[in-house]
Amino acid sequence: MPESTNSKSRFFIVLGMLLAPVTFLCVRYLDVPVALFVKYHFYANTTWSQMTSTIPDLLLLVVLLSTVVSFLLYFTRSRKGIYDATTNLARVVLWAAPSSYLAKTLLKIVFGRVNTRQFLEQPSLYGFHWFQMREHCEGFPSGHMLVIVALLAALWRFYPKSRPLCLTVALLLGVALVATDYHFVSDVIVGAYVGALVEFAVFRLLFRHPLHLSSGRVPPP
Repeated sequence: MPESTNSKSRFFIVLGMLLAPVTFLCVRYLDVPVALFVKYHFYANTTWSQMTSTIPDLLLLVVLLSTVVSFLLYFTRSRKGIYDATTNLARVVLWAAPSSYLAKTLLKIVFGRVNTRQFLEQPSLYGFHWFQMREHCEGFPSGHMLVIVALLAALWRFYPKSRPLCLTVALLLGVALVATDYHFVSDVIVGAYVGALVEFAVFRLLFRHPLHLSSGRVPPP
């Protein structure tokens, strides 16, 4: 049975209202202490510092691969008239991957928050530099969290048995982003929320009628 999109919309509205004060409190009281804790306790370890300072940014590659693979999968299966969970997943990922990447790019420009590592070098820059497009001011929200959660949310939706794995991956990613001083705590929280919201918006646009979610061989919407 298809889920109620109206109830899910209300869920995201309520969740967003709850996360707004949580995010404010993190920005105000938690983000800096956690970043400093990581700096003085984790980065005091030379091995950890060297390992985490050279991690390549593969997010765009992940988006491109996800988009290409999902396109090929959806194109192949839809031409055969197969519209099952795998086909529907591919269809959502095909749109969710680039949409989430676009969302993170635009939001980073809007908020202009200094990233954690730059803040640790120049504490006076802490805060949001709205629409200014300054160098090193692209920390909020976490793009990695946003995009990966959007993809995990699609997998979560169509393959319920994968939910423990999806939750574990999301939690580990969030912890890793904070523990490497790539992001503040609030960057990760908001990134996860927006990622889930993007996936829901894509799903709602693509599957507006219950018949579109039918399994097996059915005509395309």
